[in-house]
Amino acid sequence: MPYVTDTHSLVWHLTSDPRLSAAAKKLFKKVDESQDVIYIPCIIFFELSYLIEKKKIMASFDIFVDLLSTSKNYRVEPMCLPIIEKARQISRISVKDPWDRLIAATSIHLNLPLITRDRSLGKLGIKTIKS
Repeated sequence: MPYVTDTHSLVWHLTSDPRLSAAAKKLFKKVDESQDVIYIPCIIFFELSYLIEKKKIMASFDIFVDLLSTSKNYRVEPMCLPIIEKARQISRISVKDPWDRLIAATSIHLNLPLITRDRSLGKLGIKTIKS
């Protein structure tokens, strides 16, 4: 089954961060072995750039892009009007971060589970896999 990933889940996987759950590690491993697919909401790349710029992530943006562009099993999902419309339906009160709203909207748009640790996203009725 394909999945959508949240930013922290993807970063934790690519940096071998021990905070990534066993369930999420298993899913990412299947993708790395070409047995499954993970969709990456396009907005994640902007968020990565922002986090690297603020030195919250100590890595090169180009390394992330290179790692992801060499695999056909990581697919970038472009931001489109239907995703933006779905994000607008997510209350700012329930999900304050605009990036998270777009990531959740991508999961809703694709009707796929979201790999995340963000509890506010799980409260939206989206099927989540705890990262």
